[in-house]
Amino acid sequence: MGCGAPRRWGRRGRVWLVVLAGLPLLVGVLVPWIEPAAAGPAGGRLKLRFGSSSPEVVLVPNVVTRIAEDMGFYEREGLEVEQVAVTGTPALIVALRTGQVDIANVATEDTLRLTATKAIELRAIHSPDAKLYFLIASKREIGSLQDLRGKLFAIARPGSLDHTLTEMVLEAAGMSSGELRLLAIGAPAVRAQALLAGRVDATTFSVGTWMTVRHAPALKVLVDHDAFYAAAPIVQKVNAVTLATLREKPEHLRRFTAAIIKASRHLAENKQVWLDIMTKRRPDVRPQDLADLWELYKTSWAVNGLLNLGEYVKTADFLYQTDDFKQVPRIPVWDWVDVRFVDAVLKEIGVYSRFDNPGRTIR
Repeated sequence: MGCGAPRRWGRRGRVWLVVLAGLPLLVGVLVPWIEPAAAGPAGGRLKLRFGSSSPEVVLVPNVVTRIAEDMGFYEREGLEVEQVAVTGTPALIVALRTGQVDIANVATEDTLRLTATKAIELRAIHSPDAKLYFLIASKREIGSLQDLRGKLFAIARPGSLDHTLTEMVLEAAGMSSGELRLLAIGAPAVRAQALLAGRVDATTFSVGTWMTVRHAPALKVLVDHDAFYAAAPIVQKVNAVTLATLREKPEHLRRFTAAIIKASRHLAENKQVWLDIMTKRRPDVRPQDLADLWELYKTSWAVNGLLNLGEYVKTADFLYQTDDFKQVPRIPVWDWVDVRFVDAVLKEIGVYSRFDNPGRTIR
Protein backbone atom coordinates (compact mmCIF):
# COMPACT_ATOMS: atom_id res chain seq x y z
CA MET A 1 0.00 0.00 0.00
CA GLY A 2 1.10 3.58 -0.48
CA CYS A 3 2.80 5.70 2.11
CA GLY A 4 -0.35 7.77 2.63
CA ALA A 5 -2.48 4.87 3.89
CA PRO A 6 -1.25 4.65 7.51
CA ARG A 7 -1.82 8.37 7.99
CA ARG A 8 -5.26 8.10 6.47
CA TRP A 9 -6.28 5.25 8.74
CA GLY A 10 -4.69 6.94 11.72
CA ARG A 11 -6.94 9.92 11.18
CA ARG A 12 -9.91 7.70 10.48
CA GLY A 13 -9.20 5.67 13.59
CA ARG A 14 -9.30 8.81 15.69
CA VAL A 15 -12.58 9.79 14.05
CA TRP A 16 -14.09 6.41 15.03
CA LEU A 17 -12.86 6.83 18.60
CA VAL A 18 -14.44 10.26 18.84
CA VAL A 19 -17.68 9.02 17.30
CA LEU A 20 -18.02 5.97 19.52
CA ALA A 21 -16.87 7.71 22.69
CA GLY A 22 -19.38 10.47 22.08
CA LEU A 23 -22.41 8.24 21.62
CA PRO A 24 -24.52 9.85 24.39
CA LEU A 25 -24.15 13.21 22.64
CA LEU A 26 -24.71 11.79 19.17
CA VAL A 27 -27.94 10.03 20.09
CA GLY A 28 -29.61 13.38 20.57
CA VAL A 29 -28.53 14.71 17.20
CA LEU A 30 -28.82 11.53 15.15
CA VAL A 31 -32.55 11.74 14.57
CA PRO A 32 -32.39 14.74 12.19
CA TRP A 33 -29.94 12.77 9.99
CA ILE A 34 -32.40 9.90 9.55
CA GLU A 35 -34.95 9.92 6.76
CA PRO A 36 -37.32 6.96 7.13
CA ALA A 37 -39.33 5.90 4.15
CA ALA A 38 -43.06 5.62 4.54
CA ALA A 39 -44.25 2.20 5.73
CA GLY A 40 -47.61 0.51 5.41
CA PRO A 41 -49.79 -0.75 8.28
CA ALA A 42 -48.12 -3.39 10.41
CA GLY A 43 -51.05 -5.79 10.61
CA GLY A 44 -49.34 -7.88 13.28
CA ARG A 45 -46.11 -8.22 11.33
CA LEU A 46 -42.71 -8.12 13.01
CA LYS A 47 -41.01 -4.75 12.62
CA LEU A 48 -37.41 -4.28 11.52
CA ARG A 49 -35.45 -1.11 10.73
CA PHE A 50 -32.92 -1.35 7.92
CA GLY A 51 -30.24 1.32 7.62
CA SER A 52 -28.22 2.35 4.60
CA SER A 53 -26.21 5.35 3.47
CA SER A 54 -28.13 5.67 0.20
CA PRO A 55 -31.34 7.70 0.39
CA GLU A 56 -32.02 7.04 -3.30
CA VAL A 57 -32.98 3.76 -4.96
CA VAL A 58 -29.56 2.65 -6.18
CA LEU A 59 -28.82 0.93 -9.49
CA VAL A 60 -26.86 -2.01 -8.09
CA PRO A 61 -28.06 -5.42 -6.82
CA ASN A 62 -28.32 -4.31 -3.18
CA VAL A 63 -31.41 -2.39 -4.28
CA VAL A 64 -33.13 -5.70 -3.50
CA THR A 65 -33.39 -4.53 0.13
CA ARG A 66 -35.63 -1.71 -1.11
CA ILE A 67 -37.64 -3.35 -3.85
CA ALA A 68 -38.32 -6.59 -1.96
CA GLU A 69 -41.19 -4.57 -0.55
CA ASP A 70 -42.50 -3.72 -4.02
CA MET A 71 -42.57 -7.43 -4.84
CA GLY A 72 -44.36 -8.31 -1.59
CA PHE A 73 -41.59 -10.47 -0.10
CA TYR A 74 -41.44 -8.68 3.25
CA GLU A 75 -45.17 -9.01 3.70
CA ARG A 76 -45.08 -12.71 2.79
CA GLU A 77 -42.49 -13.29 5.52
CA GLY A 78 -44.62 -11.41 8.05
CA LEU A 79 -42.33 -8.38 8.21
CA GLU A 80 -42.69 -4.64 8.15
CA VAL A 81 -39.32 -3.18 7.14
CA GLU A 82 -38.70 0.51 7.69
CA GLN A 83 -36.04 1.85 5.35
CA VAL A 84 -33.79 4.35 7.13
CA ALA A 85 -31.31 6.53 5.24
CA VAL A 86 -28.42 7.75 7.38
CA THR A 87 -25.84 10.32 6.33
CA GLY A 88 -22.39 8.74 6.43
CA THR A 89 -20.91 5.52 7.76
CA PRO A 90 -20.02 6.87 11.24
CA ALA A 91 -23.65 7.90 11.76
CA LEU A 92 -24.81 4.54 10.44
CA ILE A 93 -22.61 2.71 12.98
CA VAL A 94 -23.95 4.94 15.75
CA ALA A 95 -27.48 4.12 14.58
CA LEU A 96 -26.68 0.42 14.94
CA ARG A 97 -25.06 0.89 18.34
CA THR A 98 -27.96 2.90 19.75
CA GLY A 99 -30.76 0.82 18.26
CA GLN A 100 -31.92 3.46 15.78
CA VAL A 101 -31.63 0.67 13.19
CA ASP A 102 -31.60 -3.11 13.64
CA ILE A 103 -29.52 -4.03 10.61
CA ALA A 104 -27.38 -1.96 8.28
CA ASN A 105 -25.62 -2.24 4.95
CA VAL A 106 -22.01 -1.35 5.78
CA ALA A 107 -18.52 -1.81 4.37
CA THR A 108 -17.01 -5.21 5.09
CA GLU A 109 -13.74 -3.63 6.20
CA ASP A 110 -15.58 -1.51 8.81
CA THR A 111 -17.42 -4.58 10.11
CA LEU A 112 -14.12 -6.42 10.54
CA ARG A 113 -12.17 -3.46 11.90
CA LEU A 114 -14.73 -2.34 14.48
CA THR A 115 -15.26 -5.90 15.70
CA ALA A 116 -11.55 -6.74 15.88
CA THR A 117 -10.74 -3.56 17.81
CA LYS A 118 -13.81 -4.05 20.04
CA ALA A 119 -15.08 -0.57 19.23
CA ILE A 120 -18.41 -2.27 18.56
CA GLU A 121 -18.96 -5.97 17.89
CA LEU A 122 -20.84 -6.62 14.67
CA ARG A 123 -21.81 -9.74 12.78
CA ALA A 124 -22.28 -9.97 9.02
CA ILE A 125 -25.35 -12.15 8.46
CA HIS A 126 -25.47 -11.95 4.65
CA SER A 127 -24.77 -9.58 1.78
CA PRO A 128 -27.24 -8.30 -0.80
CA ASP A 129 -24.37 -7.20 -3.03
CA ALA A 130 -20.86 -8.43 -2.30
CA LYS A 131 -19.44 -6.74 -5.40
CA LEU A 132 -20.41 -3.12 -6.04
CA TYR A 133 -19.42 -2.93 -9.71
CA PHE A 134 -17.33 0.17 -9.09
CA LEU A 135 -15.49 1.82 -11.95
CA ILE A 136 -13.49 4.99 -12.45
CA ALA A 137 -15.00 7.44 -14.92
CA SER A 138 -13.16 10.45 -16.27
CA LYS A 139 -13.08 13.16 -18.86
CA ARG A 140 -12.40 11.69 -22.27
CA GLU A 141 -9.02 13.38 -22.61
CA ILE A 142 -7.63 11.49 -19.59
CA GLY A 143 -5.62 8.69 -21.19
CA SER A 144 -4.68 6.51 -18.22
CA LEU A 145 -4.61 6.32 -14.44
CA GLN A 146 -1.15 7.87 -14.48
CA ASP A 147 -2.60 10.91 -16.25
CA LEU A 148 -4.69 11.60 -13.14
CA ARG A 149 -1.64 12.87 -11.26
CA GLY A 150 -2.41 16.42 -10.16
CA LYS A 151 -5.98 16.19 -11.42
CA LEU A 152 -9.17 16.84 -9.43
CA PHE A 153 -10.73 13.57 -8.26
CA ALA A 154 -14.17 13.56 -6.59
CA ILE A 155 -14.92 11.31 -3.59
CA ALA A 156 -17.92 11.06 -1.30
CA ARG A 157 -15.88 11.96 1.79
CA PRO A 158 -12.50 11.03 3.32
CA GLY A 159 -12.60 7.37 4.34
CA SER A 160 -15.76 6.57 2.36
CA LEU A 161 -15.91 3.21 0.58
CA ASP A 162 -15.40 4.72 -2.86
CA HIS A 163 -12.33 6.53 -1.47
CA THR A 164 -10.70 3.52 0.19
CA LEU A 165 -11.30 1.17 -2.74
CA THR A 166 -10.01 3.77 -5.17
CA GLU A 167 -6.81 3.94 -3.13
CA MET A 168 -6.42 0.18 -3.56
CA VAL A 169 -6.80 0.53 -7.32
CA LEU A 170 -4.32 3.41 -7.45
CA GLU A 171 -1.78 1.59 -5.32
CA ALA A 172 -2.07 -1.52 -7.53
CA ALA A 173 -1.02 0.78 -10.37
CA GLY A 174 1.92 2.15 -8.39
CA MET A 175 0.20 5.38 -7.37
CA SER A 176 -1.33 6.91 -4.25
CA SER A 177 -4.25 9.25 -3.66
CA GLY A 178 -1.73 11.82 -2.47
CA GLU A 179 -0.84 12.36 -6.11
CA LEU A 180 -4.40 13.47 -6.86
CA ARG A 181 -6.31 16.53 -5.70
CA LEU A 182 -9.25 15.03 -3.81
CA LEU A 183 -12.57 16.84 -3.59
CA ALA A 184 -15.24 15.51 -1.20
CA ILE A 185 -18.64 16.36 -2.68
CA GLY A 186 -20.99 13.60 -1.57
CA ALA A 187 -23.31 11.10 -3.21
CA PRO A 188 -22.59 9.28 -6.50
CA ALA A 189 -25.26 11.23 -8.39
CA VAL A 190 -23.68 14.51 -7.28
CA ARG A 191 -20.23 13.33 -8.36
CA ALA A 192 -21.60 12.17 -11.70
CA GLN A 193 -23.10 15.57 -12.37
CA ALA A 194 -19.88 17.31 -11.31
CA LEU A 195 -17.96 15.16 -13.79
CA LEU A 196 -20.53 15.82 -16.49
CA ALA A 197 -20.24 19.58 -15.87
CA GLY A 198 -16.45 19.43 -16.06
CA ARG A 199 -15.96 20.53 -12.44
CA VAL A 200 -13.83 17.45 -11.68
CA ASP A 201 -11.59 15.27 -13.84
CA ALA A 202 -12.57 11.82 -12.56
CA THR A 203 -14.44 9.93 -9.87
CA THR A 204 -15.39 6.43 -8.70
CA PHE A 205 -18.96 5.20 -8.68
CA SER A 206 -20.97 2.13 -9.66
CA VAL A 207 -21.90 0.92 -13.13
CA GLY A 208 -25.44 1.91 -12.23
CA THR A 209 -24.46 5.54 -11.78
CA TRP A 210 -22.36 5.40 -14.95
CA MET A 211 -25.49 4.38 -16.86
CA THR A 212 -27.03 7.77 -16.08
CA VAL A 213 -24.20 9.68 -17.81
CA ARG A 214 -22.67 7.14 -20.20
CA HIS A 215 -24.13 8.77 -23.30
CA ALA A 216 -22.21 12.00 -22.67
CA PRO A 217 -19.51 12.23 -25.38
CA ALA A 218 -17.12 14.10 -23.07
CA LEU A 219 -16.86 11.17 -20.62
CA LYS A 220 -15.27 7.71 -20.65
CA VAL A 221 -14.67 4.69 -18.43
CA LEU A 222 -11.05 4.93 -17.35
CA VAL A 223 -11.00 1.73 -15.26
CA ASP A 224 -13.85 -0.70 -15.92
CA HIS A 225 -15.57 -2.70 -13.18
CA ASP A 226 -13.65 -5.91 -13.92
CA ALA A 227 -10.26 -4.19 -13.66
CA PHE A 228 -11.40 -2.30 -10.57
CA TYR A 229 -12.48 -5.52 -8.84
CA ALA A 230 -9.24 -7.26 -9.84
CA ALA A 231 -7.31 -4.57 -7.95
CA ALA A 232 -9.64 -4.70 -4.93
CA PRO A 233 -10.95 -8.32 -4.91
CA ILE A 234 -12.89 -8.23 -1.68
CA VAL A 235 -16.42 -8.69 -0.41
CA GLN A 236 -17.19 -5.02 -0.32
CA LYS A 237 -20.44 -4.67 1.66
CA VAL A 238 -22.46 -6.79 4.08
CA ASN A 239 -25.63 -6.55 6.09
CA ALA A 240 -24.49 -6.40 9.70
CA VAL A 241 -26.12 -6.42 13.12
CA THR A 242 -25.01 -5.97 16.72
CA LEU A 243 -24.81 -8.80 19.22
CA ALA A 244 -27.81 -7.30 21.02
CA THR A 245 -29.94 -7.59 17.89
CA LEU A 246 -28.76 -11.16 17.36
CA ARG A 247 -29.99 -12.02 20.85
CA GLU A 248 -33.20 -10.04 20.81
CA LYS A 249 -34.51 -10.41 17.25
CA PRO A 250 -33.42 -13.74 15.76
CA GLU A 251 -36.81 -14.41 14.17
CA HIS A 252 -36.89 -10.94 12.65
CA LEU A 253 -33.48 -11.56 11.10
CA ARG A 254 -34.42 -15.01 9.81
CA ARG A 255 -37.49 -13.60 8.09
CA PHE A 256 -35.51 -10.68 6.65
CA THR A 257 -32.89 -13.08 5.30
CA ALA A 258 -35.61 -15.24 3.74
CA ALA A 259 -37.21 -12.23 2.08
CA ILE A 260 -33.90 -11.02 0.60
CA ILE A 261 -32.90 -14.44 -0.72
CA LYS A 262 -36.32 -15.14 -2.23
CA ALA A 263 -36.57 -11.66 -3.74
CA SER A 264 -33.08 -12.05 -5.20
CA ARG A 265 -34.07 -15.34 -6.85
CA HIS A 266 -37.18 -13.71 -8.29
CA LEU A 267 -35.15 -10.86 -9.78
CA ALA A 268 -32.54 -13.25 -11.17
CA GLU A 269 -35.22 -15.15 -13.04
CA ASN A 270 -37.51 -12.29 -14.11
CA LYS A 271 -36.01 -9.47 -16.14
CA GLN A 272 -39.41 -7.90 -16.69
CA VAL A 273 -40.04 -7.62 -12.95
CA TRP A 274 -36.79 -5.65 -12.62
CA LEU A 275 -37.76 -3.41 -15.54
CA ASP A 276 -41.30 -2.76 -14.28
CA ILE A 277 -40.22 -1.88 -10.74
CA MET A 278 -37.13 0.12 -11.60
CA THR A 279 -38.93 2.08 -14.32
CA LYS A 280 -41.29 3.32 -11.62
CA ARG A 281 -38.59 3.79 -8.99
CA ARG A 282 -36.06 5.45 -11.31
CA PRO A 283 -37.94 7.21 -14.11
CA ASP A 284 -34.77 9.24 -14.75
CA VAL A 285 -33.03 6.16 -16.18
CA ARG A 286 -33.65 5.00 -19.74
CA PRO A 287 -35.44 1.63 -20.08
CA GLN A 288 -32.62 0.30 -22.28
CA ASP A 289 -30.07 1.23 -19.61
CA LEU A 290 -32.13 -0.67 -17.01
CA ALA A 291 -32.27 -3.66 -19.36
CA ASP A 292 -28.50 -3.55 -19.82
CA LEU A 293 -28.02 -3.42 -16.06
CA TRP A 294 -30.12 -6.55 -15.55
CA GLU A 295 -27.98 -8.37 -18.11
CA LEU A 296 -24.88 -7.26 -16.24
CA TYR A 297 -26.22 -8.28 -12.83
CA LYS A 298 -28.08 -11.47 -13.75
CA THR A 299 -25.57 -13.74 -11.99
CA SER A 300 -24.85 -11.35 -9.11
CA TRP A 301 -28.03 -11.56 -7.06
CA ALA A 302 -27.87 -12.88 -3.49
CA VAL A 303 -29.76 -16.05 -4.37
CA ASN A 304 -27.97 -17.94 -1.58
CA GLY A 305 -27.21 -14.95 0.64
CA LEU A 306 -23.71 -14.23 -0.76
CA LEU A 307 -22.17 -15.70 2.38
CA ASN A 308 -19.42 -17.97 1.09
CA LEU A 309 -17.02 -18.14 4.05
CA GLY A 310 -14.07 -18.86 1.79
CA GLU A 311 -14.59 -15.49 0.10
CA TYR A 312 -14.91 -13.78 3.48
CA VAL A 313 -11.65 -15.36 4.67
CA LYS A 314 -9.93 -14.21 1.47
CA THR A 315 -11.31 -10.72 2.06
CA ALA A 316 -9.94 -10.65 5.61
CA ASP A 317 -6.57 -11.99 4.42
CA PHE A 318 -6.42 -9.29 1.76
CA LEU A 319 -7.24 -6.53 4.26
CA TYR A 320 -4.77 -7.78 6.86
CA GLN A 321 -1.98 -7.61 4.27
CA THR A 322 -2.50 -3.89 3.82
CA ASP A 323 -0.87 -1.12 5.81
CA ASP A 324 -4.36 -0.04 6.85
CA PHE A 325 -4.80 -3.17 9.00
CA LYS A 326 -1.28 -3.42 10.46
CA GLN A 327 -2.47 -2.39 13.93
CA VAL A 328 -5.78 -4.29 13.80
CA PRO A 329 -5.89 -7.54 15.82
CA ARG A 330 -6.45 -10.60 13.65
CA ILE A 331 -9.68 -12.42 14.41
CA PRO A 332 -11.20 -15.55 12.80
CA VAL A 333 -14.10 -15.29 10.41
CA TRP A 334 -16.49 -16.76 13.00
CA ASP A 335 -15.91 -13.70 15.17
CA TRP A 336 -17.47 -11.35 12.62
CA VAL A 337 -19.70 -13.53 10.42
CA ASP A 338 -22.81 -15.47 11.49
CA VAL A 339 -24.25 -18.00 9.01
CA ARG A 340 -27.20 -19.22 11.07
CA PHE A 341 -29.91 -17.26 9.26
CA VAL A 342 -28.73 -17.97 5.73
CA ASP A 343 -28.28 -21.65 6.56
CA ALA A 344 -31.76 -21.86 8.10
CA VAL A 345 -33.33 -20.36 4.98
CA LEU A 346 -31.32 -22.52 2.57
CA LYS A 347 -32.23 -25.62 4.55
CA GLU A 348 -35.88 -24.69 4.08
CA ILE A 349 -35.90 -23.64 0.40
CA GLY A 350 -32.80 -25.37 -0.96
CA VAL A 351 -29.60 -24.08 -2.53
CA TYR A 352 -29.84 -22.22 -5.83
CA SER A 353 -27.44 -24.13 -8.06
CA ARG A 354 -26.66 -21.75 -10.93
CA PHE A 355 -24.50 -19.22 -9.04
CA ASP A 356 -23.72 -17.78 -5.57
CA ASN A 357 -22.07 -20.96 -4.30
CA PRO A 358 -22.55 -21.04 -0.49
CA GLY A 359 -19.25 -22.88 -0.16
CA ARG A 360 -20.54 -25.36 2.39
CA THR A 361 -23.03 -28.20 2.75
CA ILE A 362 -26.34 -27.01 4.20
CA ARG A 363 -27.66 -29.52 6.71
